[in-house]
Amino acid sequence: MHENELPGSQAPYKLDAGEGVRYAFGNHLATRIAGPDQLGQPASGTILTGAKGSRFPVHRHAATHEALFVLDGVVSLTLGDDSYLLTPSDYVNIPPGTPHGYEFVDHRGKLLSWTFGGNAAEAYIKLGKPFAGNVYQECRDAVDWSLLDAGVDSELVNTSLRAEGDSTSKLTAAPGGPVPFVLAASEGERMIAGDQVYTILGNSTHSNGAFIALLTEGPIGMPIPRHRHERVTELFHCLNGQMEMFAGDGFLTLDPGDFLHVPPKTAHSFQLKKHDTRFLGFVTPGDFEPFFRYLCVPFDGYRYPLIPPPFRFDRVIQHLSELDLTILERPSGPPPQPAGD
Repeated sequence: MHENELPGSQAPYKLDAGEGVRYAFGNHLATRIAGPDQLGQPASGTILTGAKGSRFPVHRHAATHEALFVLDGVVSLTLGDDSYLLTPSDYVNIPPGTPHGYEFVDHRGKLLSWTFGGNAAEAYIKLGKPFAGNVYQECRDAVDWSLLDAGVDSELVNTSLRAEGDSTSKLTAAPGGPVPFVLAASEGERMIAGDQVYTILGNSTHSNGAFIALLTEGPIGMPIPRHRHERVTELFHCLNGQMEMFAGDGFLTLDPGDFLHVPPKTAHSFQLKKHDTRFLGFVTPGDFEPFFRYLCVPFDGYRYPLIPPPFRFDRVIQHLSELDLTILERPSGPPPQPAGD
């Protein structure tokens, strides 16, 4: 298991909070936590921070699909013709061709960006320089935004952020299909499996099958069965609490801000080790989404219940032939039921 370094191939690795490959431009800091070499596809994960008032101008990507998740602070966002004031745990879907830009409204702004299908994340390398520090610089250095071009799948758009006070309301349910949207914190399609609540933020239709994004939260609980995938990559971000992960050939702990990359063919499982643990997962490709629909049932609440329903892994077993999933140990839960139950 690699730790606090990005391997040069599709290998499992863990990054502690704040670790990664960092690039500074002006008073922005971009920390790469995954790239094409690690993911085996044109995709990247980046954590973006900056000083209050730091602004990334409105631009669009021809091929790259981007998703943003707010980790901290307040961020002003332009998305198409609309303006939003983002706060922690808001989620943004940005299909190719969508004008978007942002400004950090306070000193704590932090965005998680995942890009798929193009090389737009290379813009941070082109704009910036390698940086050893783990916080942004407070400086007045100008950024040469003209460096954004087709070579990094980024085109500047002649528009400006809308005036403050003219913000668009965030959604409580995502629309269908590959359209831009902003989903408010804690909203999305909620489902439950045992004592864990799963909230789908972006389903496979939102990215034309490139990925799904979902939040998982629950109390201290049992580990999920150890398993592996032949094609599927899973990307784990611990947000609150603590997780114990098995990945590859051993156990490790994820605390808030830590990241784990689990590539195809890697045995893995997780267990929530503290109450009110919450983590964000990106799963690529998105055709693994049916797994969660077999495992879970719809849920109207927002917090996991004190008395949970049964953990119905038996339904996954019934549909195992449809899924990129190899179970490596006996799951807990009720015995398999007749098909259609």
